[in-house]
Amino acid sequence: MSSRTITLVPADPANNDRRYPVEIVGRDGQRGARVDGRLYAVRTDGDGALRITPEGSRSSVTAWTVAIGDVRWVCVNGRVFELAEARPLARARAGHLGTLTAPMPATVRRVLVSVGDAVKRGDALVILEAMKMELPVRANGAGVVTAVHCREGELVQPGLTLIEIGE
Repeated sequence: MSSRTITLVPADPANNDRRYPVEIVGRDGQRGARVDGRLYAVRTDGDGALRITPEGSRSSVTAWTVAIGDVRWVCVNGRVFELAEARPLARARAGHLGTLTAPMPATVRRVLVSVGDAVKRGDALVILEAMKMELPVRANGAGVVTAVHCREGELVQPGLTLIEIGE
């Protein structure tokens, strides 16, 4: 049996910053994943879609996947995660606390703030759409919006600065 470990990192850490170690396993031509000690069968279900079934269950969920270069994302039950190679210390996100960037390729659906608006940690500032799911981009801390670098309908790439927040 071959295996390797990766980590699911929430794309919206203000909502939940828990990281999930995932052991990818394969045996007898079958693929699977062990998350928090529970085994899931994983099979391809079309372009960018995976069918995930908990061991011993008949019900399954669809997970949507996107890959750009070396960066991979998965959307399960409305939550978006970045897949990262497991390391003793998870890699830090690009940018500083006052810069919010696009976590994945997406379309800007709504910009909820303007320059000069006061925000607090966890406030949704921009709503992105990716893989048929809405992803709120939230403030990492309190401050005042100093710049808005996106507009509704715009296609954005990972790492692109969307909003800047100052003190």
